Amino acid sequence: MPLAAPLYLRLSTPPFDGAYLCIREHQPRRLPARTDGPLVLVTCHPGFIAGSYGEWDYFERLSPLLFAAAGQAFRLRVFTVNHPGYDVPAGAAIDRYHLEAYSIRHQPRAMRAGLRWLLDGPLARETDIIWIAYGHSMGGLALSQCQTEALAEEMAAAGRRLRPTRVLSAPAFCIQPEAQTILSRLDALHGLKLTLGRLPLYAPVATGLFRAFAPLFYLAGADRFTIGGLRGFGGYGRLNPFILLEQGRELLRLEPGDVCGPDTLADVHILLSRQDGMVNWQATHDLIAAARGAGHRVNHYDLDSTHLLEVDRPDAVAGILGQIIAGALDASAGKNELVL
Repeated sequence: MPLAAPLYLRLSTPPFDGAYLCIREHQPRRLPARTDGPLVLVTCHPGFIAGSYGEWDYFERLSPLLFAAAGQAFRLRVFTVNHPGYDVPAGAAIDRYHLEAYSIRHQPRAMRAGLRWLLDGPLARETDIIWIAYGHSMGGLALSQCQTEALAEEMAAAGRRLRPTRVLSAPAFCIQPEAQTILSRLDALHGLKLTLGRLPLYAPVATGLFRAFAPLFYLAGADRFTIGGLRGFGGYGRLNPFILLEQGRELLRLEPGDVCGPDTLADVHILLSRQDGMVNWQATHDLIAAARGAGHRVNHYDLDSTHLLEVDRPDAVAGILGQIIAGALDASAGKNELVL
């Protein structure tokens, strides 16, 4: 699936202070036949390491299935909304000692800024949008904290209709104990940065070692890390190892109770993999049960896959999204049948 040229949004407000957020549009190989009716907008929010790099995109196996299903049934646009610090413009400077802008705590705010820019920029002429916000792993964690309903209220105040639905794919609320065992290694690397980081050769040496050994490291844990098991991924030269170090330490220390109360899962769709080596399937099920016990509606789907659902089972994921889109269209204006 071809990707449009990157759109770079420079976030100027604290704590971002100039960090870049990159948005990439997925382009169908054929122009859509439908020109009327509400726009179905799918925004894809990738996980740790994943995103878009050059011509590669983590969701590139999923989006063609969605466009094929759209056909003449509805209008569709698909965007990958990267996290700050991922797929940055050439020459963008990132200070390894000042990484607060790239913390996972601030990703929901950055996500909202990117979405608002998207709605007011490339989609400014759209007055009726069915929005499917789809977040995988770390992207699902950020999306769960993003104020999607507040965006809908802002659009309504401007005379526009935005109907959001959140879909969380293997959200990173509960990390497997086996994955957490690497935390000590990441802490050791962080200690080296604090001890040796100001030496003249530290940054180029550390970056060079990362780019040389990261493919081997992540291939060994391909069922846990969201890079598609190196299938077509060649973006190591564009990853910032210091951002990944900080985000990895944050994710592995995350306590579910700090980010996932029952209200977090209200009216969301959650996709889980039974063979997930990164996200704890049972612990996430327990969170879903707690949300339902608090009276919230949570739509839940179990798949046989690894953590990389969108790479390993794009057909199954597309089928679920097709049902969600059809339901949203049906609620909007009559019966719509969607077959994937």
